[in-house]
Amino acid sequence: MGLRIRLVEPRPAGLNVYSRVLLPRLGLPLMGAMLTAKGHDVRIYCEVLGQIDLADLLSADLVGISSTTATAPAAYRLAEVLGSAGVAVVLGGPHVSFCSDEALLYAPYVVRGEGEQTMLELVDCLEKGEPVSGLPGLSYRDQDCEPHHAPDRPRCTQAQFELLPIPRLSLIEGHERMTTRPLMTQWGCPFDCEFCSVTAMFSRAVRYRRTEQVLAELASLGADGVFFYDDNFVVNKARTTELLRSMLEAGLTPGWCAQVRADVALRSLSRPDLDHEFLALMHASGCQMVMIGIEAISDEALKAVGKRLQVSTVERAIGAFHDHDIAVHGMFVSGLDTDTAADPGRTASFARRLGIDTFQLMIETPLPGTKLWDRIYANNRLLSNDWSLFDGHHVVMAPAQMTALELQLGVLDAMRRFYSWPRIFASGLTSILSHLPDFTLAARPALLRQLPALVRAARARHFDDMAPLLKLALPPPVLARIGSALWLPALRLYARSQLVTWLEQSRSREHLDFLASLT
Repeated sequence: MGLRIRLVEPRPAGLNVYSRVLLPRLGLPLMGAMLTAKGHDVRIYCEVLGQIDLADLLSADLVGISSTTATAPAAYRLAEVLGSAGVAVVLGGPHVSFCSDEALLYAPYVVRGEGEQTMLELVDCLEKGEPVSGLPGLSYRDQDCEPHHAPDRPRCTQAQFELLPIPRLSLIEGHERMTTRPLMTQWGCPFDCEFCSVTAMFSRAVRYRRTEQVLAELASLGADGVFFYDDNFVVNKARTTELLRSMLEAGLTPGWCAQVRADVALRSLSRPDLDHEFLALMHASGCQMVMIGIEAISDEALKAVGKRLQVSTVERAIGAFHDHDIAVHGMFVSGLDTDTAADPGRTASFARRLGIDTFQLMIETPLPGTKLWDRIYANNRLLSNDWSLFDGHHVVMAPAQMTALELQLGVLDAMRRFYSWPRIFASGLTSILSHLPDFTLAARPALLRQLPALVRAARARHFDDMAPLLKLALPPPVLARIGSALWLPALRLYARSQLVTWLEQSRSREHLDFLASLT
């Protein structure tokens, strides 16, 4: 008959710059595909896409909850509610993989690491009423509530990775709200940055899907926009080149964005001239934006965190991407041990000088499983044990060369400087003037009738409500051209609004007060 299984991805506490990014992580849809193939009744709740139906969870045979460090408190609260009602709960995800003793205080089972096979075997044991003590990768409580940790499960091999099914996004309640669809082509990263938990979770061994598998998944998504979820989309340039050429040949070229290193703009480290052929292929295959983990603006800082990158390469790469009409989202980290109180402002100036299109400045955060966590914990530099604050938006460790309050305020001020109102208005005006015929066509009675509702939604920062209003008022071709013209100023406006919203939260003000008390 199969079990009634519900899977949950909780929402982070409060609001942050990603709060309106309607993208689930892919672990649960992948598990959902594997479990439904075994005959189980599976439904997934991703809280950023829709509310959790608690009554449905309470009637389940098993509930799996996946969490990051920032969502661990929400996962634990839900696990306690379900456990007190007699529902079996299993926790998974990066945080509990490295804090399994803590997680076992809230749930009887914890799946560690790459947990798909462990989850299948756990469900099989529960369905048959068999003991779970021998399952690799599983932590569990016995009848006396004593914790036990089975040996780690070996990493998924390349052959095993190729056998994984396409994640079933349709199992997610509210999946229809996704305008951009996520797709992952590989696990693992050959690099080992100090602050990143990817290698601890997925190892430095890169496992990848074959080109024909990626094409099949692209075709099944049927999406106009795709985000490649890979932590590093271009690990093997020859393999990526084959994929992009195949996408072109198959006519599967949705607008896409991905996370890449700056040095993919070079032919290779031994041939450091710009690879214009590859960049042209990226653009031709649909690449609209690359998200580059630049992290720092000095070679000293990059070396200290193990980035293996030079600032001069970053500067050349950004210009090259722009030459090929590919936008750049620059991702930086503030609060490194090499940073002073002046560095957040310098980072914003660096991003503006290079013409980076959108800017992300996160606060260095020690996550369990990383080398940074080991170092900060050993040196007693943690300022908080509230996991919900470990989201990159809050200072949770003592900086080396400034106060915690200086770091928090410096990052907020740097974000304000980059996303200034004059800059937002200037980019919007430039876009409107360069696409004036389309905006003239848009000035039609149907749009004018929707104008009051659009203004109300914008003032209330309900940007999700604006898209359906515009679809009602404008023909699809006109709407598409206007969207293409305004996406960059719209992103900048969104970032500015989320910054304001973050500052208005009581939890943000309380954290600022806490940091002030430390000085």
